[in-house]
Amino acid sequence: MTKIDIIGRGNVASHLKKAFASKSDVNIVNPHTLSDLREDSDLYLISVKDDAIPIVAKKLKARVCKDSIVAHTSGTTPLSALNGVCRNTGVFYPLQTFSKDVELKYSEIPIFIEGNSKRVEKLLKDSASLISKRVSMADSGKRRDLHIASVFCCNFTNHLWTLADEYLTKHGLDFKTLLPLIMETTRKASVSGPASSQTGPAVRHDQGILDAHCRRLEEEMEPELQDIYSLLSLSIMSHHPKK
Repeated sequence: MTKIDIIGRGNVASHLKKAFASKSDVNIVNPHTLSDLREDSDLYLISVKDDAIPIVAKKLKARVCKDSIVAHTSGTTPLSALNGVCRNTGVFYPLQTFSKDVELKYSEIPIFIEGNSKRVEKLLKDSASLISKRVSMADSGKRRDLHIASVFCCNFTNHLWTLADEYLTKHGLDFKTLLPLIMETTRKASVSGPASSQTGPAVRHDQGILDAHCRRLEEEMEPELQDIYSLLSLSIMSHHPKK
């Protein structure tokens, strides 16, 4: 079985260990001490915060076999961050939001691969294919673009849910009331595409409702929500010109 050392203790590292548990000989390593590092593993996955990747990589130098692969799991850190660590370097980027206590279907998680040689790319693809059916190549530029898009569709969207939750709580209403709406919006976007699925007063250019909502937020002294509402409404209207 492929020997894999995962260097990290965060959510990504924990889930990668679960994913590989029955597929390979996997080992979790403390990124601060490297005390559990096996020096004869086939693949070393650095799964730490972006700014810590060069630090961990420097510690690995001269401690891994010459034929081993050292790869990081970041979407934004370039492959060049591993220059000089060893002969074989790469990137193993799973595009998903990870929480330690949330079960995931690993076979559906897209994994993006980059290597400093065709041989490394093939070996990384083979390893990724052990746990996912959706393995693709992506260089540092494409991974950066994927990560930016991910921030929009995941992090920003979740923050808007947070604002909606706080607003509803303020008025004695329950955020769970919106869950069917959220699920149907996601379903339609996955079937027809997000642009075709857009609904609401902004896409209809219904200025009366837009103004009424903004006045309500102004009356309630919610300047942040008012600014966000106006900015996003303008963006929607620019994407969907009035017919």
